Amino acid sequence: MSNLTLLSVAEVLASYGRGVVFYADKWVPANGPLVMTQLGITEGDITVTPNAATAGLTLPELTGPAVHEMDYQGENPQVEIPLYLADPALIAIVSPSGSAHAGRSRRGPVKEYTLMVIPEAIFLLANNAGIVSDYTVAFDNAGVWTFNDEALTDEQQRLLDVSFWLWRAVFTRPTRRFRGGAGDDKKNIETATATAMHHGDLPEGHHIYTTGDPFASEIDLNGMS
Repeated sequence: MSNLTLLSVAEVLASYGRGVVFYADKWVPANGPLVMTQLGITEGDITVTPNAATAGLTLPELTGPAVHEMDYQGENPQVEIPLYLADPALIAIVSPSGSAHAGRSRRGPVKEYTLMVIPEAIFLLANNAGIVSDYTVAFDNAGVWTFNDEALTDEQQRLLDVSFWLWRAVFTRPTRRFRGGAGDDKKNIETATATAMHHGDLPEGHHIYTTGDPFASEIDLNGMS
């Protein structure tokens, strides 16, 4: 016997809100802690496209196009970041070469980064007067996360659990526009796209990305050999 019941409306998790992106030079765990900086200010949806690939086995002469077996082949994620690109320093960061310029005599390696996308709400708290302030979120040497030096609430833990860690990525240089117009029409918002690469230093099953708290997946952000 099996009973089927609907979720309570109070249990439905409908949204985790606006995201923010942090970055660092490609993290090498053996070199020590992962230290990240916010990648500018965004406006609009930060989109993670997993690009998961599968391959199906069919018996077309017997059962037609129906799939009998399916192999999971892997993923090649991309992250699209609608970024205010008016800051000259960002132009070099969101480029495949790590330079704001171009025109070399020989091809060379790309500039690689580690990225993290996380709900902005994990940093925010309203006081009794409804004034919202932002606070520091941190992890300690034991892998325990804190908000303003206090343990995470259940809601903050939920926000951490939907974070996305792309361990090795390269940016495609975004379009730049010198905008005319007035008001919102002149905002320099461009989409910076980061494409994943395989990172051999991370544990099996996490060579490309990790969802949620890395410590829960035995990835020590303080460094590991």
